[in-house]
Amino acid sequence: MLALVTVSAIFLRWLPQHGLPILLLFAVSAGAAAAIYFTQRRRYRARSRGIRKENVDADITAVLWTAFAGVVLGGLGVGIVLAG
Repeated sequence: MLALVTVSAIFLRWLPQHGLPILLLFAVSAGAAAAIYFTQRRRYRARSRGIRKENVDADITAVLWTAFAGVVLGGLGVGIVLAG
């Protein structure tokens, strides 16, 4: 989450060089960071229950959404840099 917030700030720093399309990158990274932050308590609570019951399941949806956000950020970043 902190890495995504840091990347969001770096994207804003690129705004003068690459123009308004950078705001799309900022929105994706800030949205992913916010999603991680706002679902953190639920995920931690579920994992602590799993530890108590000695049966912890992986949160595959969280992993897939984070991977999807990374792929989207990478694709958009490459596209914006190549277009500009």
